Parts: sequence; structure tokens; C-alpha cells
Amino acid sequence: MANIISCRTGVFGALPDAFATLAAAGVRYAEVPRPADGDYQAMADLAAAHGITIMTIAGPLKLDTDETMQAYLPVIDGARSIGVAKLFFSAGSGPDVPRVVALERLRTVVRYAESRGITLCLETHPPFGVNADVARQTIEAIGSDSLRWNYDTANIYYYNEGLDGLTELKKIAPLVGAVHLKDTDGRFKGPIFPVFGTGIVDFPGVFRHLGDLGFEGPYTLEIEGENVAKLDQAGRKDFLHQCLAALRRFGAMA
Repeated sequence: MANIISCRTGVFGALPDAFATLAAAGVRYAEVPRPADGDYQAMADLAAAHGITIMTIAGPLKLDTDETMQAYLPVIDGARSIGVAKLFFSAGSGPDVPRVVALERLRTVVRYAESRGITLCLETHPPFGVNADVARQTIEAIGSDSLRWNYDTANIYYYNEGLDGLTELKKIAPLVGAVHLKDTDGRFKGPIFPVFGTGIVDFPGVFRHLGDLGFEGPYTLEIEGENVAKLDQAGRKDFLHQCLAALRRFGAMA
């Protein structure tokens, strides 16, 4: 079973440059932002020209009003139009929106995604996916296989205190639809995400546990943090190569 190893394009510049960087590093899959001009096919064609397949499209889902909720629906249609089966999203609303109302709006979006054959992967973020217990509550409240958790190996420490990342994963692994890979020193709200294998994340344990369940991915490298922001493009590319080398040492990719 080969893992699907993907990478977010964000810190590598505009999409043409980002796709070229990923291809040169041997990465064949990408997570991209929604296209600003709404041209999903052009984005997919650009990726394909570099030998890249778009695995996930990322973006926020704002649940403040019915209008902000509905603004997300074209993203689902856009993904479907280019054969992307999973969307990564963080969901939230203002403090004046009752949780029950926000959840009902989320349910509407998930049902729409289900009708289009798309799975929405909820980020490890407050308020709906901050840890395994909260994510499970959200997923069970919505009641659809088209809503799954995006387990983030570093955010689980960033947003929580006193938790163990692998223990959290084991609580909810069958409900994981995607994974964001980054390392951390484990500090609560710690803004440094170092090269894989130099922090506290048990990457071999993550791959082993999910692999035993038949999960192949996508596992998406999320290169970010205050440390990365200080690097120029050459430094960011080197950071990516070091992380990929670590994944190969862990046996997670060829």
C-alpha cells in the first residue's frame, strides 16, 4: 500500500512556482487554495502540466449567515468538476451565532457535498474540530460519511494542553479523512513547526496506526510557522527536502 503524500502550495509562491517546486522535490500531489478567479479547470491543467494531481482544495467555511454558508457551495462544485474528492476546511462563526445554528448550516453544506460525492475534512481547529472528542461530537451530530476529520499532527498540540497526539488519533482514526503533517515542539500555541523528526510528533506511529486501518491518505505536508516565514524560497525548498527525507526514513514514502 503506497501512501498518498501531498503538500500545500502556500509558502512556495504563486501556483506555477509552487507546482514546479513540488515536482522537482518528487511530490506528485498538492493541496491548493480555491482559485480566486473561479477557474478550477485552468488550475487543474496547470498542475497537470507539472505532473501534479490536485488532491485537496483548502479554504474556510464561514457559518455566520446563510449567505456565507452558501458561498462555499461553488467550491464543492468546482472540486467535483476536476475530480477532486476531498476538501479541507476550517469551520467557524462569530460568538453571536448559537452553536446549534452553526451546526445546522454545517449540516446543510455536508448534505450538499454528499449529493456531489465530495468528502469534507474538518481541520484540527476550534470550535468544531479542536481535538478528537470535539471532532467526533461534530461528526456524529452531522451524521454523514461525507464529513470526516483532518487530523493535524501539530495542531493537536497547538490548540490543546496535556494531550498526546497519537492517543488522540487512536480515539478517532476510523473517522479520519485526511492528515496534515507538520512537527512541533509541543508547546501550547507554539508558533514553531520544525523539520519532521526534530520535534515531538510520532510520525512512524501515525503512519503505522492509520496504515493498519487501510488509510492511504492524503497525507499533506503543511510547511508553515514563524521559522518557515523567515526563510527565503531556497530555504523553504531545503526545508521541504529535509521533511521528505524524514518521511523516507520513516518508511512513509518511497
